[in-house]
Amino acid sequence: MLTNKPARGRRRATDTSLPTAVRNHDSEGRRRASKRRFSATASQKAGLALAATGIIALAAVPTAQAVSGNEDLNAAGAASISSAPVTAAQDSEMKFERIEVTSKAAPERKGEPKTEVKAASVEKAEPKKESKPAPKKTAASGLASPVADLNQSSGFGYRINPVTGAAGEFHNGSDYALACGTDVKAAAAGKVVEASSSAAGYGNRIVIEHSNGMKTTYNHLQSIGVSQGERVSAGASIADLGTTGNSTGCHLHFEVVVDGAEVDPAKYL
Repeated sequence: MLTNKPARGRRRATDTSLPTAVRNHDSEGRRRASKRRFSATASQKAGLALAATGIIALAAVPTAQAVSGNEDLNAAGAASISSAPVTAAQDSEMKFERIEVTSKAAPERKGEPKTEVKAASVEKAEPKKESKPAPKKTAASGLASPVADLNQSSGFGYRINPVTGAAGEFHNGSDYALACGTDVKAAAAGKVVEASSSAAGYGNRIVIEHSNGMKTTYNHLQSIGVSQGERVSAGASIADLGTTGNSTGCHLHFEVVVDGAEVDPAKYL
């Protein structure tokens, strides 16, 4: 007869080795999967880091090349420069910006006068002419004119005597008719050897001795301004023109004597 009484007695222990092994196996699998996920995550992060590093390196390459590019190119000659390929994630944003440098001319300041440089006109400078005294009229012999105006009234040679009217008289000098009182000058430098009144018809007379055996005489003078023995220079004032002695009017009778002989004064004046 069957009854519903519970069975009594010792219960066999359940063999738990299999479920434990399964559990251990499942736990090990979960750990491996976790490691794989960690490894994959780390790999992705490393890839992103490398991509970012590559972008930074690519951006830094132009700067480095700008600094040492010329030196590397000069050293390497015609060697080509290649860059390593750089990759980045598909959804990453890459930007390349260039700095533009511009220059502008400084604005013109208002109110400041403009400086204009013009070439100065060059004019040929003419040398200034110095005023000098009029040169004395001097002949080749070096004699200067004894009066300012050589107005000859009677020349050297034979003539009719103006006082007596006799023909064939030899006139040993030249006569210059000028107003009485006209300044008479020495024809050349020399020594006064005579300054007196002549009894031979010359009136007041001066004789100057020059070099090279030459003498000059000044006759019919109104007054005498030098003394015998006095030395005079060429052009020095020595007397006033007059009409003393055998004279028909105011004039200077001028003689040139060379080695004791009278010669034509016109050849020396």
